[in-house]
Amino acid sequence: MKIVFSALGTRGDIEPFLSQAEIFSEAGHEIVCLFPEQFREKVSQLGYKFLGFDRRFLELIDSQSGKNIMGGGGSAWNQFKNYIQLAKSSMSLQQILIDQQRDVLLEEKPDRVIFHAKCLYYFVAAMARPDQFTFLTPLPCLTHPTEEFPHIGLGKWKPFGKKLNLFSYRLVNGARRLTMKKFLKKHYSDFPDLKINSTSLRKFEEEKLETVYTISPTLFPKPGYWPKSAHIVGYFFRNQMKSFLPDPNLEKWLKKYSKAILITFGSMGNPKPKEHSATIIHLLQKHKIPAIVNLSWGGLEKIEGTDESIFYVDQIPYEWILPKLYGIIHHGGSGTTHHGAAHGCVQMIMPHIIDQYFWNRIIVKRGLGPLGPSIHDLDEVDFERALLDFWQNPTYKSTAKTISDQLKQEAPRNFVLDLVLNRN
Repeated sequence: MKIVFSALGTRGDIEPFLSQAEIFSEAGHEIVCLFPEQFREKVSQLGYKFLGFDRRFLELIDSQSGKNIMGGGGSAWNQFKNYIQLAKSSMSLQQILIDQQRDVLLEEKPDRVIFHAKCLYYFVAAMARPDQFTFLTPLPCLTHPTEEFPHIGLGKWKPFGKKLNLFSYRLVNGARRLTMKKFLKKHYSDFPDLKINSTSLRKFEEEKLETVYTISPTLFPKPGYWPKSAHIVGYFFRNQMKSFLPDPNLEKWLKKYSKAILITFGSMGNPKPKEHSATIIHLLQKHKIPAIVNLSWGGLEKIEGTDESIFYVDQIPYEWILPKLYGIIHHGGSGTTHHGAAHGCVQMIMPHIIDQYFWNRIIVKRGLGPLGPSIHDLDEVDFERALLDFWQNPTYKSTAKTISDQLKQEAPRNFVLDLVLNRN
């Protein structure tokens, strides 16, 4: 079969699709990836056919202004307005992106499509041909309402209570569906047999759309009131060590520091990378906590004058380094959170944007570490208090080991493959 994987977003959005592409490819299926143009080289190296979304969308999302919109402060109402502002900023591109999604269906004629939350055209196309489409996301609290947590877009704030948590899904997803109507209306003629409106879209998404949440049921169990069409299947890890050669100096460093941590902000930036890096590294050295600092995309910077207990790297595969460490301090992306849990690491999250605040609370709820401070409100005293708890509390490590063992029993490799192919 020909399978189209379509996703719009940064690396954390793309990786779950590449993990599945690897599984489908090994099963003998033809893979077509429709991702932002910035991923062309990466995907082409894997041997898959690549079709590029307009690169300007990812540039908008990945810009500092875009991150400020998604992670900015203020009330819940201000956060909702921030979403509207981001939507307006992307309006000039949205029609292009929708047309690209439509063109791929017409030109590639795929047997199946596995798509991401930002691929709006495919939500409506799935209503017409539900057996052909599967919605895949590494984020909970997105489509299916939960009483315990508000919509992931409002995850920066503490849960509001059952009724308001449930109402938040109507609010945020209602705004999204209004956006869909604006841009998709000209394509309604593609689906003459459908009655398309906000109500029909909501009922289809919540009750009938085959939805795969690639998250750990140990970290976030499936609520009993969710429909059969919603699946929490575990996180799938892709092999990224095929060409990795470890630095001999790092291997030597690891032998010297048997209890060490990794600090990484992944692909996240922040307004004060030098200042925040200095604060964090100063406290690591003050309390004699040896750390590998992943400079990556620039969210952390090298601080001159640090001693040998701080080891700087530009990139490092999690599956190689995390089993060797006590813990990880990170931004709170879904992928990094799952890697830390899978490898038995104590975790402290310093959230930057929307969903990362949710994972911060999950880490505390599951006993894997303390509540970390937001990068936008970094206070040295509060961070130091959390850091010492992270480093000294013995229960975190024993809990991390237990949860690691549980995660190893999750994510049956062919679950999504079988779900996608065996529907008719």
